[in-house]
This record gives sequence, C-alpha cells and structure tokens, in this order.
Amino acid sequence: MAVLSGPSGSVDARLPVVGRDQAALTVRAMYADGDPSNITKVLAGSPDTLAAMAPFLSQVMNPTTLDLATKEVVVLRVSVVNRCAYCVPTHQVAARRAGLSPEAVATLSARELTDEGLTAKEHTLAAYCDRVVIDAATVDEGLLAEMRRHFEDHEIVELTVLAGAITTLNYVAGVAGIPIDPRTLSAE
Repeated sequence: MAVLSGPSGSVDARLPVVGRDQAALTVRAMYADGDPSNITKVLAGSPDTLAAMAPFLSQVMNPTTLDLATKEVVVLRVSVVNRCAYCVPTHQVAARRAGLSPEAVATLSARELTDEGLTAKEHTLAAYCDRVVIDAATVDEGLLAEMRRHFEDHEIVELTVLAGAITTLNYVAGVAGIPIDPRTLSAE
C-alpha cells in the first residue's frame, strides 16, 4: 500500500502514489504548480499513460462550447452512478465552484435521480449520463431527441466522451482506494 501524508496524518492507498521526486521526467511538469491531485499522483505510477491522458482530459474538462457547470453535471453524475468515493465529494465542491446550486448538487449526488433543483437541461443531461454509464445501448431516439433540445450533436459527442473519460478515472480511483484530498474538502 502507498501512503499519502496530509495535515491529519497518513492515509493508505492500494496503488502507489508517486511524489514529485519519484515522478518520471515525462510527467514531472504536472507537479510544477505544487502538489497535484491524488488521482494524478496515482496515474503518475504509469507515466506513459498519464502523459497520454493529460492532454485528452484537459480537452474534455476545459470549457468549449460547453461551460464548466455543464461539464460538472456530467462529472458528478457519472461519478455517483459509478459510486466513486474519491470523485463524488471532490466534484461536489467543483460543481458548486462552477455555479451549480447546492440543491442541484444534492440532487445530482443522490443515487435516484429526480428533477428537484435542476433545470430541464441539467435533468436531461443527468438522465443521459445515467443511461450511458449503466448501458449505453439503451440510449434511444427519445432520449437523443430530448438531448438535442439542449445540445448540438457535436456537444452530445463531447459529453459522451467526457462521461467515458470520467468512468475511466472512477475505475482508477476505486481500484486504487484513493483518499479524498483534505485540501478539497477544506475548500468548501
């Protein structure tokens, strides 16, 4: 087990957590701005994978024609469906920072999706995420028609790719047993 140290002591992770001094040169730049996220430190254990994933994740996570709040709906909802103990609390904070209301964040964080506190666009997107993660083959013409009321086709592609990327990170975080970064929780 790898040990993460933080202000409250050490926390065990099940996969190696790579510190700056141990990071391969190909990924050391990700440590340049200080202490990266715990998931970045785990991914740094496979530097070629992290080097390939970082620009991809940057593309799908940064604003495009879709704003950060919309992207956080996807990230939070996909993480809830995948039961990611690391990603859900991390992205509850990020979703609030991106402008989602506390009520919307609470609704997106619930196992059973309702429309409470969500706009029609947010609810449709969250329902789409549920379907994509649980069984993408069940995304039917009706749901796509509802998505098209709020999003262009290229945006639906982007949101679908984002859901897949987040699912990958949820899997890594779950297998690694990555602890929540105390800095994240203190930022609430």
